[in-house]
Amino acid sequence: MTKEDLEQELRAANANRAILYYLIFDELRRAHGEAEAARIMKAAIYRRGVETAQPIKQFAPDRIKELGDYHVAHSAGGGRLFNPEVKRLDDNGFEILNTTCPLKEAWQAYGLSDAEVAKMCDIGSAIDYGKFEGAGFRFECETWTPGKRGCCTLKAYPGK
Repeated sequence: MTKEDLEQELRAANANRAILYYLIFDELRRAHGEAEAARIMKAAIYRRGVETAQPIKQFAPDRIKELGDYHVAHSAGGGRLFNPEVKRLDDNGFEILNTTCPLKEAWQAYGLSDAEVAKMCDIGSAIDYGKFEGAGFRFECETWTPGKRGCCTLKAYPGK
């Protein structure tokens, strides 16, 4: 199997995850309303993020530059899925714009409106909150909105 084949499989797996997120959200929304559906989805996705935090705990609470270097070096598909663009990387914080996102692309290809894609990006960002906060960092995510270049901007700062 070639690198290109592996990258395509990784893209397809991420697209599948995105569509499952949406379908689960849509069923929960029908049963419990949009706010409760978003709350439940974020809670579950956050929990999974916490479960994936172990590799970056070594940088907590304040080795931010090393954390940012690690994050970029370990971006999915050798960086080709999210194409991270470093906006800031110093001892006090990192800010990385994902210039592409296979989840956002999958939601768009599935026919979701811009508002629905933005909602799903917000829900999906819970995995990053769980990962970074679970490792001991302060974290913010500026999720995609219509007209914004790229997708999410991940921002990590020293923890307590």
